[in-house]
Amino acid sequence: MKQLLKYLLFFCLPCLQLSAAAAELKIAFATDRPPYCFRRDNLDQGIEIDLLRQIMGQYGHTIKVSTIPKVRLIKAVKEKEVDAAATVQDDRDPSLYFSDPYLEFQNVVISKSKQAIELKSLQDLSRFSFIIWQDGWKNLGPEFEATYRPDANGRFPKNYHQAFNQLSQNKMFWADRVQLIIIDKTIFQHHQHLLAKEFDTSEALTYHDLIKSKTSYAVVFQQAELRQQFNEGLKKIRANGIYQKIIDSYK
Repeated sequence: MKQLLKYLLFFCLPCLQLSAAAAELKIAFATDRPPYCFRRDNLDQGIEIDLLRQIMGQYGHTIKVSTIPKVRLIKAVKEKEVDAAATVQDDRDPSLYFSDPYLEFQNVVISKSKQAIELKSLQDLSRFSFIIWQDGWKNLGPEFEATYRPDANGRFPKNYHQAFNQLSQNKMFWADRVQLIIIDKTIFQHHQHLLAKEFDTSEALTYHDLIKSKTSYAVVFQQAELRQQFNEGLKKIRANGIYQKIIDSYK
């Protein structure tokens, strides 16, 4: 009987622990970035939200979505306002737990063809005004960061503009407030359709092939166990095809 009890405890305790550990996780996402994260018909949806729900749902967790400015994501986890934050890059804080990369953005430089802008390198951007996402100066390599980081007074170079959210970023471009936009191609094309009633988004565009590398993003957690579950769950949905199905469902 003792042996049977020991057997049951050995094999069933992990199940009980998993059930007890299952929880509603409050996860922060960067404010309104369709098709990755947005709210429509009173529902939080998007590629990132669906991925997080699918991955963490394998371990019994549900997700409560919180949207905040991108610059506050890691701070919100560190100050325990949320259990985790999606779409982060700066993984240098040893007190937090950063996941394997789960999303890659292919950023492009776009101009309106009628302007006949020629760009051979990122250095050529200095001759034109452009709009990028919030804190975008950090994301395109050390040379770009050195050129466009704010000075001691928080001022950026005159040709550099960053948007609070990516709807504003796209509107700035289509309204000709800037000459160029630097943006993830999927996000740009989503807004191109979204803004068609407000602007002529059918005009010819030039895609400048300047950014060779993709920008990878991770999820940051307060707890190592949640990070481990995320990494394992991510591998599973990549292997079984669910990951790609979620991506494709927003095209």
